[in-house]
Amino acid sequence: MLKYLGIKFFVNLIIVISIFGLDRVSKTYVINLSKDTDASFLPLTKYLNISLTWNEGIAFGLFSFNEIFSYNLMTLLILIVIIIILIMVTK
Repeated sequence: MLKYLGIKFFVNLIIVISIFGLDRVSKTYVINLSKDTDASFLPLTKYLNISLTWNEGIAFGLFSFNEIFSYNLMTLLILIVIIIILIMVTK
């Protein structure tokens, strides 16, 4: 069944997984860096600065919480859903 998906599917899959991973790693890095320096403004380069803000609104802050366990649980749930969808697509 995998031979019917084609190379384009796997290239797109790798791109999506890479973006998800980079997003997760970069957010964790910035949060840990801000904890180490006690600053909410992180100058990275002459043209790129990061200002750490928390969105607690209903739209993007729907699942906002402070517990790292809950954040990791939500990530695991998303990965499980992705795996289930991939299994459904390949059958």
